[in-house]
Amino acid sequence: MKNLLNIIISEKNLIKKRNFFINLLILSSLALVFIKNFDKVRYSSVEDINGYKYTLDRFTSKIELIK
Repeated sequence: MKNLLNIIISEKNLIKKRNFFINLLILSSLALVFIKNFDKVRYSSVEDINGYKYTLDRFTSKIELIK
């Protein structure tokens, strides 16, 4: 009976460890994708009717003219 109880306790512990490592892998892969594409996520190129090109900073909502 004690062996059965130890198996059940260790299985729960293994599930918690597995979930922790899976979450760690998911978060690390998302972080790497975000770091790799940071410029694409933050900045966007916008063109007006007159043909002037602007850079839109999505985080601060600032627009700057590209020279």
